[in-house]
Amino acid sequence: MNGESGVLGAQVSGAQAPLIRPVPPGPQAGLTCGLADPVGVDEPSPRLSWNARLAEEAAVTVRAEGREVWRSSVPAGSHLVDVPDDLLAPLTPYTWSVDGHAAGAFTTGLRAGGGWDAPWLAGDPRAAVSLRGSFTSQPGRVWLAATALGVYRALLNGVRLGEEELAPGWTDYGHRVRYRLLELTRLLVPGENELELWLAPGWYAGHVAGGGPGRYGDRPAVSAQVLVRDGAGVRRVCATDAAWTRHDLGRPRADLIMGETVQTPFPQGGAAEPVAVPGVLVEADPAPPVRVIGTVPAVCVTEPAPGVQVADFGRNVVGRVRLRVDAPGPVRIVVRHGEELTATGRLYTDNLRTADQCDEFLLGPGRHEVEPAFTLHGFRYAEITGFPGALTPDDLEAVLLSSAMAVTGSLTVSDPAVRQLVANIGASADGNLVSVPTDCPQRDERTGWTADISVFGSTLSFLRHTQAFLSGWVTSLIDGQRADGAVPHVAPVLPEYGYDSPVWSDALVEVPWLLWRRYGDDRTLRRAYDPMRRWAAYCLAQAEDGVRPGRALGDWLAPGTVETPRNLIATAALARSLRLIAHAAGVLGEPHAAEYAEASARVSGAFRRAFLDGPRLRTETQTGYAVALAWDLVAPEDRAASARALAELVRADGHRLMTGFVGTPLLLPVLSETGHHDLACRIFNQEGYPSWRYQLRAGATTMWERWDAWHHRHGLQTPAMNSFNHYAYGCVGDWLFRHVAGLGDDPRGTGGGFGELLLRPGPVPLLRQAHARYASASGTVESGWRAGPGGVQFTFAVPEGVSARAVLPVRGAWDGMTVNGTFLMGLNEQLPVTRLAGGGCALSLPPGRWSFTAPSAATAHLLQEWDDLGS
Repeated sequence: MNGESGVLGAQVSGAQAPLIRPVPPGPQAGLTCGLADPVGVDEPSPRLSWNARLAEEAAVTVRAEGREVWRSSVPAGSHLVDVPDDLLAPLTPYTWSVDGHAAGAFTTGLRAGGGWDAPWLAGDPRAAVSLRGSFTSQPGRVWLAATALGVYRALLNGVRLGEEELAPGWTDYGHRVRYRLLELTRLLVPGENELELWLAPGWYAGHVAGGGPGRYGDRPAVSAQVLVRDGAGVRRVCATDAAWTRHDLGRPRADLIMGETVQTPFPQGGAAEPVAVPGVLVEADPAPPVRVIGTVPAVCVTEPAPGVQVADFGRNVVGRVRLRVDAPGPVRIVVRHGEELTATGRLYTDNLRTADQCDEFLLGPGRHEVEPAFTLHGFRYAEITGFPGALTPDDLEAVLLSSAMAVTGSLTVSDPAVRQLVANIGASADGNLVSVPTDCPQRDERTGWTADISVFGSTLSFLRHTQAFLSGWVTSLIDGQRADGAVPHVAPVLPEYGYDSPVWSDALVEVPWLLWRRYGDDRTLRRAYDPMRRWAAYCLAQAEDGVRPGRALGDWLAPGTVETPRNLIATAALARSLRLIAHAAGVLGEPHAAEYAEASARVSGAFRRAFLDGPRLRTETQTGYAVALAWDLVAPEDRAASARALAELVRADGHRLMTGFVGTPLLLPVLSETGHHDLACRIFNQEGYPSWRYQLRAGATTMWERWDAWHHRHGLQTPAMNSFNHYAYGCVGDWLFRHVAGLGDDPRGTGGGFGELLLRPGPVPLLRQAHARYASASGTVESGWRAGPGGVQFTFAVPEGVSARAVLPVRGAWDGMTVNGTFLMGLNEQLPVTRLAGGGCALSLPPGRWSFTAPSAATAHLLQEWDDLGS
């Protein structure tokens, strides 16, 4: 590991201007089906939403070409409304507004309920090819609807259409494939127009997850149709059929994992080959597309061996290299990609396993700017051979790809190392959100691991607007569920990766519940409800006296020598999921809430009998205590003692965490919530192994898969499984938002749309300031604090229509506390304060901006330093 590689001031992808707009100030931006101004909406009854709760009743209006097609009133407190299905026509642009509050637009798709009758044309199992057809310009609005088993790019008269990359993304092809809609109207020329589709193997026929090519099919295929809408309705004027031709594209190798070859295409062409694709469901894509979200310049170039040049981009990225070449004659340039360098300065590729991540450019003389189109790499370094002359940083740049989601949250802290950690979390999020939420972007895996997104989902949903993206992924997870109820470990499903691991498979419950709590998305919750019940029945059938057998992965990658019993994790996860299903039943008005609440209580009792002696675990691990306390499995009378036992264990471990994928997202929150926030801060501020700061000290610019991906004594971890870009341990971002800056929803509530707030700032020694801002579904929320010589100032912003409970960590000496410049003691009637038994005070905050200043006598305990963390 290059210990000098960390750049605290480096730009991060989270700072790139998002292509799906963030919420602007003033009137609240509108979203349709979770996206800004989407094109191709097939949702039967599109949902319009705005990130504010209405203070009073308002009118919502939908128009088509200036003509009002629907008007209705929405009550005070609303932040969404559904448009009746029978009012909308296919391929029609609509605008909508909520008077004085929000405005948006959307264009309907085919609205054919999955019906798709355009023919399919075959591609090549290895190469990218060009398929071409023509049609005559028509009056009316003209649209292209296209999909592929593989990935495609569309061009009209030689000009690229749209900005989407790797369309139409990765789905469970045995169940569905998705189409995109592009308007051609203003791009047409009079008379004949040529439509061109570049088609590559993609996920369908290329290498996937180390299993070789052809995972789903032998050859890719593409299907498209040009449709005209005029006063007479919708008609098709062109489709991919036997009249199309096939041409060489000059990309004889185009694989997502292995890489791409780019050369001058051969001029000859031939007839396209129609192919039968029986029974595939084609539907509009509900998620944001993969796009270029920014570029990163090279920061330096070295030459570790003659003819071998290595470009360093300064941080770990996901995408591809764009190369500028002035070739004096024919050249063959090879670009290999990797995350690390060897001791000799050459590219380290052992951890890529079978993924080549190698691109090749065969160029003639002249000036060229080239980049691949159908591959994707995870890398910080590019090793280049065959480049004519000395390579300079100006000759290349990294082009970043991601499913472009709006930036919704920010976290500002005084410590540059923590700012770098937050940047690393955002960079790993962007790099691993390419069509599906993947585990890693570099080696031959890159699959939609369920636990990773389950534990990281809350942090991610602070940073990005995830509703449409995660809802679309939940569909793939449901598609992969077995008939007996077992839930896969990855989605889209790859059966060889297995089923039925607690926490992993419980993502079927956790992610829809997250979408309900964050966005009020009861539609995804409704769609997942029966699959959740099948999963619960599967787990309960396995349980013996309420204890579920240990399965599969346990507390994955936990350091230390004491393993948390896998049946403890399995039983705890079952109790948790049953409780959430009971909540979901209540939200949806289903009659099963009491049934699942009782089942959860029964499993919780079994947990206590099997794994606890009073407040103490029989096998004491940090993860064991964390799940028992976080998921309310300890008897109420034993909770404080169990928390003290966890605190003892943390101290005995030298204030170091000993948790893996299951325990890490829970450990710091549990400590903070049970009166041991100081210990959570000590763990977070730990600089020795294992810790977050340990990664930063080693120069990490994205999150690591393993705490010891690189170790100061042992070097690089086993190449069999060692990713330097894995977002799971970025779950600490949730603790930073909720328990440091103090911004979160109230865990006691079950309402949707972030309408019940718990503002609980927790100052951290070694920091002097933290502030979080989140554009929630119910309005923009802020929470933070700043320490000074005179005490601590706490600041909050509460939107209209939202309930907020603030908990301030102050002790005694309250006489000097002020609220918005007025002494608190004089506001008891307006802001009644409850003194908490464990110290601090709680109060309900009305909407508005609030500033509490607590004198140093009341806050001196918060920021005490320590020198016993170890190194």
